[in-house]
Amino acid sequence: MTYTIHESWNELQASFEQILTRVEQDLCIFDDDLVHLGLRQAECFGLLQSFLLRNPKATLRIALRRINRLHQEHPRLVRLVASQSHRVKVRQIPNTLQHLRDAIIIADRQHTLTLFELAHPRFALILDDPAKSVPYAQRFSEIWDAPCTPFEPTPLGLY
Repeated sequence: MTYTIHESWNELQASFEQILTRVEQDLCIFDDDLVHLGLRQAECFGLLQSFLLRNPKATLRIALRRINRLHQEHPRLVRLVASQSHRVKVRQIPNTLQHLRDAIIIADRQHTLTLFELAHPRFALILDDPAKSVPYAQRFSEIWDAPCTPFEPTPLGLY
């Protein structure tokens, strides 16, 4: 069980990659637009794909403040959502939650990365600690259960 504080965007990306190597079943991401996580880089995205390949029952849920640039900024993720729509879901949070200024990543309800303020790279990394991760998992569930707008990977949802 570890709890560490970090203060750089490079450490944020490295910590996210560390979580991707540990997740086995369920990955939940609440973020602004995924820009600081490194998913545009092939290596980081490969770790995400590996997680989904390791377990055919694995799920990925992403709740974003802004999805309008997802097609341009994250084409690999858009293709993944289209091909794995039964287990990869992306939603835009409603206007009533747009005031939230943090980000949360929870893996298997025991590994958590929480960015305290979107504009600053200060975050906590919690590894192998279900007790400390539970409040963040509950908060993600509340966000996910809000009336969010689903992301359509293709225009009008057509393939």
